[in-house]
Amino acid sequence: MKDSFGSRVRAIRQSRSWSQQELSMRSGISTPHISSIERDKRHPSLDYAQRLAAALGVPLHVLCDPHTAYRTPNMRNSPDELPLSMQNFILNESAMPYLEAAQRMATLSEAEASFLRVVIELLAQRKCLMNSDKENRKP
Repeated sequence: MKDSFGSRVRAIRQSRSWSQQELSMRSGISTPHISSIERDKRHPSLDYAQRLAAALGVPLHVLCDPHTAYRTPNMRNSPDELPLSMQNFILNESAMPYLEAAQRMATLSEAEASFLRVVIELLAQRKCLMNSDKENRKP
């Protein structure tokens, strides 16, 4: 990747075959502002930098550090590519906390993600044990 923040945003956006308008919709940042950032005419605020990273599905340091090599994970281009049950889940307002958590988890480093997977697995095992205990206590 290139050295500047803007060129890294552009490279990741293009690797996903997204237009600037697509990134604008996903990040909530205007298309002209994204264009200015990509051309290094403007430098984003911390809030905008975080929104761009979240929309692109990469940790913020990937956009900021020119020495970080990062392979962008595959992302679906459209909700229509998801199974119908997943589309219904996404459209349900009660799904928002889960979707926000998934978005935050997508930007974790590999070490942080690995730690989180271990914690989730331990919690799942604990729940199974608790359910098993309840079943054994029934008269």
